[in-house]
Amino acid sequence: MIDSALDLIKQAEQNVQVPDSVDVLNKVFNFWEFSKARDESLTAKENGVFIHSGYSPIKEVSKLFSEKTDGETAWIFAGFGLGYAPVEFCKVNKDNLIFLIEPDPGFLFASWCCLDWTPVFDHEKCVIITDTSPEQIIALLENLKAIESTKIVTQNSQTKHQEQWFKNFFTLLERNKQKQNINENTLKKFSGLWLKNSAKNLQYFSSLSGINLYKDMLKEEIPAIVCAAGPTLETILPHLKELKNKAVIICVDTALRALLRYKIEPDFILLIDPQYYAACHIIGLKSPSSVLITESSVYPSVMRFDSRKTVLCESLFPLGKYFENKLLPEHSFGKITAGGSVSTSAWDFAKFIGAKKIYMAGLDLGYPENVTHIKGSTFEEKSHSTSSKLKSAENNLCSILFSAANEKSVNYKNETIITDSKMKLFAWWFESQLAKNPQTETFSLSDKSLKIPGMKTVSVNELLLLSDVKVKKEAAISDAEKNCSGFNQEEFSKALAELKAMLEDLYALSKKGLNLCNKILELPPTIAAQKASEEMSSLEKIDSQILNSQAKEVASLVFPTKTQLEEITQNQKKYDIPVLNAVSSSRIIYKELIKAIRQYQKYL
Repeated sequence: MIDSALDLIKQAEQNVQVPDSVDVLNKVFNFWEFSKARDESLTAKENGVFIHSGYSPIKEVSKLFSEKTDGETAWIFAGFGLGYAPVEFCKVNKDNLIFLIEPDPGFLFASWCCLDWTPVFDHEKCVIITDTSPEQIIALLENLKAIESTKIVTQNSQTKHQEQWFKNFFTLLERNKQKQNINENTLKKFSGLWLKNSAKNLQYFSSLSGINLYKDMLKEEIPAIVCAAGPTLETILPHLKELKNKAVIICVDTALRALLRYKIEPDFILLIDPQYYAACHIIGLKSPSSVLITESSVYPSVMRFDSRKTVLCESLFPLGKYFENKLLPEHSFGKITAGGSVSTSAWDFAKFIGAKKIYMAGLDLGYPENVTHIKGSTFEEKSHSTSSKLKSAENNLCSILFSAANEKSVNYKNETIITDSKMKLFAWWFESQLAKNPQTETFSLSDKSLKIPGMKTVSVNELLLLSDVKVKKEAAISDAEKNCSGFNQEEFSKALAELKAMLEDLYALSKKGLNLCNKILELPPTIAAQKASEEMSSLEKIDSQILNSQAKEVASLVFPTKTQLEEITQNQKKYDIPVLNAVSSSRIIYKELIKAIRQYQKYL
C-alpha cells in the first residue's frame, strides 16, 4: 500500500501524467471509498459511512476552529480521517500543544497523501502518535502534564476501524482524569492534617533511614508475596507460615491483624496513608520482627509502632521533600509510586526491592462471593462492636453490597463479581504498571478476584512447591541494613532553622504585597487604576521574590488548589478596569499565602 502511494508521489515529481486522484486513491487505499464533495474537495466513506461531509468537509470543521483557543489547553485529535480537523485547527492556533492519535500507521499515511498537511507539520507543539498502546499514550500525557486541561476532538465514523483500541484509550483517559480529581479533592480535604502530622513527626523523621537501603536487594531469585486485605486472603493464611520460608512477605496495614491472628509476622509492613483511620488498623498490635515502611506525614502514633525497624519512603508532601532535597541531594529515601491504595504501594515496593515474581494475596478489588472483608479486619470488628438491634453488623455489610455506586464485572473465571469505580481505578493502575514493567511477573493467588489484564493466576499449591529461600532472604535483608541513609542531625537542625527564617521572610513579603493591594483597592476606581499602574513594578518585584523563595514550595501544601482559587476569585468584586481585577487577584494570593505560612508556623 505504502509502496504504491510512493510510486504515485514519484510520478508527480517527474511530471508524469497521473490518473485522476480519486481513482488512484481508491486503488491504493482500499479501506476508504474516495469521492468529491459538493464543493469539489476530497471526501471519503468507510464501510459505506461518510467520515467527512459530503457537501463541504472544510466548512464542516473550520466553523469549530474559527476563533483562537486558550493556549494552555492541550488538544487531542483521536482519529481524524483525512485530516481536515487538525489541518484547519493548526491554521488558526499556533500555541496549543496538540496530539494526533491514529493507532493504524496505514490510515495515518493515507491521510498524509490525501491533504496538504503543511500547517500541521509547521506547528511547533505537535505530537503525532501511531502504532502505540493506549497505556503508553496515557503515560506520555501524564509526563507532559497534558491531562488536566485537555479537549478531545473525535468522531465515531473516524474511529470505527480501531473501535476497541479507541474505547480502551478513552476509558484509560477518563480514569486518569478521575484520579486527578480524587487527588485534588483529597488535598483540599486533608492538607491541614498532613501538615500537622509532618511537623509532629520531625523528631522521628530526622533520625530514620530510607527504603533505598533495600533497593534491588533480591539478587537471587527470591519472590515476594503481597498480602492485601481482601476476603480471599483467608484462604492463603493457613499456608503463609510455610510460604514465609519461600518468599519475602509484604503486608499492608489493613491485613496485619489477620496475619498476626495466625502468628505470622511479615518481613515488611506498609502504612503510608496519613489519615487517622489508617493508624487505627495497627493500634494495639506489635510485630517485633518486622520492618515498618511508612511516610513522614503519617499519623504520629504510627511512628511508635513496636517493630524491629522503621524506615521511610520518599515523602509525598512538601515539608518532607524540602529536607530530602536539601540534605540528600544525591538521592532520596527511595520512591514508592502512589496508586491510590496501599496495595498498589506494596506491589511497587516489591518491585523496588528487586522481586522478579510478585504474588498478590487478597487483592480482590471487589466482593468475591458477596463477601466484603476478611474475617477479623478492622472494618468487620467495628461493624460488630457498633452493631445494635436496629443496625446490625449484617445490615452494615449488606449496605456495601447493595450500594448504588456498585458495578458488576468479572473475575478470572469470567464469573460476575461486584466492584465499584474506585476499585476499578486501582485495577487499571495495576494493568498500566504491568504493561510498563513486563520484566516483573505478577500473579493473583485467587481466581475469584476482579480480573486484571496482564495479571495471571496461580494456586497456593504451586507456591508451596517453591524452593526454601529463608537463609538467602535473611542474608539479603541483613546485608542491605548494613548501609545507612539517614540525615546528619546537625545539618537537619540547621536546615530546620533556615526553613523557619525563610517562612518569616515569605510572610513579610506577602504582608507587604497585601497591604499595597489594599491601599490601591480602597481608592476610587479611576484613582486606583492610576495608583495600580504606578505600583505595578513594586508588585512584580514582590512576586518575583516570592517565586524565588524555597519556602513557597513548602507552603504549597496548604495553599488553595487551582479549583479553590477559581472559586474564591469568582466571589470577589469585579471591576470595569482590567488592572484592578489583576490587583484583586494578587490580593487573594497574598491572603492565602499568609494563611498557609501561619499554619506552618503554628506547628514548626
